[in-house]
Amino acid sequence: MNSAISYIIDRQYDIVNSAPEPLPIPKFSTYAVCNLRGGIGKTSLSFNLSYEADDCLAVDTCPQGNLSYFYDNLYFQNNTTTVKDLILPYMLPGLGKASRVAKRVSASNTHFSQKNTFYVASTSDLYTLPSQMSTAINQAKSISGHQQAVAIDSMLYSLRDEIKREMTETETKNCLIDTSPFFSGATHLAWHATDAIIVPVRTDQQSINSLNLLLDTLSNPASEFRREMPSDGHTPKIQMVVLTHCAWSTAGGARNIPNQQTKVYVEKVRDIVNRNIQHFTTDNPDNHIILLDDFLGSGRISSALSKPISVLEAGDTMRINRVRTTVNESVEKIKAELKYINASIW
Repeated sequence: MNSAISYIIDRQYDIVNSAPEPLPIPKFSTYAVCNLRGGIGKTSLSFNLSYEADDCLAVDTCPQGNLSYFYDNLYFQNNTTTVKDLILPYMLPGLGKASRVAKRVSASNTHFSQKNTFYVASTSDLYTLPSQMSTAINQAKSISGHQQAVAIDSMLYSLRDEIKREMTETETKNCLIDTSPFFSGATHLAWHATDAIIVPVRTDQQSINSLNLLLDTLSNPASEFRREMPSDGHTPKIQMVVLTHCAWSTAGGARNIPNQQTKVYVEKVRDIVNRNIQHFTTDNPDNHIILLDDFLGSGRISSALSKPISVLEAGDTMRINRVRTTVNESVEKIKAELKYINASIW
């Protein structure tokens, strides 16, 4: 095994078997879960981490609304106040500002009955937010003097300020922001609302490419993010890269050895993190890479039932699209990995 990744692999074995000390990384209250590609586990990770956390506000900024649906299966039928209602008054002066928008998850998802978890719902109207933001920022640029910076700051920090208010009103101390696969609009605002970013990366080359794209967006002067900055130049750092859909060798005695595909992508991710360590919250790449097993049947049942993985049990079964799906023993590994991520970030 490549010695550069041996520490990460060994730690992963300890996570499942001996509950090691949390990662030596700084703690923050607000994280955006982001990767500029779909289908890599952002929403599943946000949903499950919101269950692990105590006193958590989850904010759904993806117009697909899947996280909102996990919290309330009637979300698509409900006419509710959404995250866009929090943002839009900053873009269109004269609109009244909303308050007490967050809903208690336990009111619509009984699996959260013992949790102080709230969520702010998404809306498909977020698809139009990028053009509305662009128009509003261009109008602000026509203002002369100090007031131009004030107006632009107000817009770029709109989600941050509204999240702080909602956290105060709900008495929550942690916040997770689920984002969309594209940067413009709400994801841009989420980066300015967050203390640090958690990046899920699937074990495939397209996800590696999207990790590089995210890093380029953070730093390239020509990127949309760097062209539209608040006056203080706020730039979030990356707290963690979570390599999803990992699989382990089935060879006799292999124990904690990843299979060849997983090994290749752990090496690629570590190399990228090492070369871009200035964008991370510490200067040690090993502090920022966590492996998450392939959810397989556990993930399918979790999604179908809007049920956090931590409350699934090995042997649970259900039919999904006429196919009998079963939670296997690997769910215990996944539970341990989720708990370790939670213990490391909060």
